[in-house]
Amino acid sequence: MHLTIRPAQQDDAAVVPEIMLQAMEDIIFRFIQKEDKKEAIRFLTDLFQQTGNLYSHENTFVAVDPEGNVMGSLTGYNGDHFIALRQPILELIQKQYSNDLIPEPETTGQEFYIDSVAVSTAARGQGLGTELLKHAIKHAKNQGFKQIGLLVDLDNPNAKKLYERLGFTLGNKMPFVGGEYYHMYIQFV
Repeated sequence: MHLTIRPAQQDDAAVVPEIMLQAMEDIIFRFIQKEDKKEAIRFLTDLFQQTGNLYSHENTFVAVDPEGNVMGSLTGYNGDHFIALRQPILELIQKQYSNDLIPEPETTGQEFYIDSVAVSTAARGQGLGTELLKHAIKHAKNQGFKQIGLLVDLDNPNAKKLYERLGFTLGNKMPFVGGEYYHMYIQFV
C-alpha cells in the first residue's frame, strides 16, 4: 500500500478523530466521564478542528492512500508547550463535562513528544504505524529537537517492542490518568 504522510488539515476532521480515539479511548472516556464513542469522537473532532491544543490538526500528521483516504495519524508537539496546549482541554472538560480532572503531565518537556499514533483498522499490520513513527523521528531531528519521546502502556508489550526496534530507550515508569506507563525516548546526537 503506497501512502503519503503529510500535515493534517482541518477538513481531515471527518475521519481523523475516530482513528485517534483508537489510541486513547480510555483516556478520552475519563475526560468526558462516560464510555460513549460518539461523544468521544465529537469531543476529539471539536479539538482537532481548533488550534492551540494537544489534539489540534496543527499538531497532527496523517497517512493518506492514493485516493486521499486517511489511513493513520500521529499527533505530536514540542513538549515545552505541553501545559499551554493542555489548558484548552482542561477548560473544555470542566465546562462541558463538569470534570475537574488535571492529569499528570505526559512529558517534562525538552523533547518532541508523540501524544498518539493510530492506524485505521483497514490498514493494520502493514507497517503504517512504523512509517508514521519514522516520519516523526525525522521531523523531530529536522526541527532541531535533542530528543523525541512518548509513553507506552505497561500492558502493551507489542508497542514497547516496536518502539525499541525503532531505537527508543526505556525510561522511567510513570502514572498517567489511572494507568502506568513507561516514558520511552530517542536522544539525537
